[in-house]
Amino acid sequence: PIYMMDYENAHQLGRLILKLANTIIKNRNRHLEALGLTTSQADSLQYFLANSESTATDLKDYLEITHQTARGLVQRIEEKGLVSLTPSAVDGRCRTISPTESGKELGVKMAHNREQTVLRLLSGMTEEEQETFYRLLKMAYENIKNEEKEMLS
Repeated sequence: PIYMMDYENAHQLGRLILKLANTIIKNRNRHLEALGLTTSQADSLQYFLANSESTATDLKDYLEITHQTARGLVQRIEEKGLVSLTPSAVDGRCRTISPTESGKELGVKMAHNREQTVLRLLSGMTEEEQETFYRLLKMAYENIKNEEKEMLS
């Protein structure tokens, strides 16, 4: 059976979820700005840290953006010295992209910032509460994600 909370509590829950998401996004943007990155550049660097020797086309597909946008992002993080491009051994027309040492160091800083955010988020919760929070958050996300898919079909 589906439990329905009253309108006021549902409204407050929705606002609290939005406030939490917006606060996390604001903090992330502040951390990235301090590192000299935009959100898109950070997402691109994260992709190449996890998928070394990928191409701009791979990034385009992953971020679901245009090829031109992906190439622009690659160019900007290359100019910052965070990735290097080398001709592909498979297809000479394209270049593979790999993080440089500077890119890897920045990746470590971004990971540290993420860990600090998670530690603050879970602060004061017991291990059991943390596991419950994660499980319920994941369930709520899956519910909403599935609704979005249904609306699109």
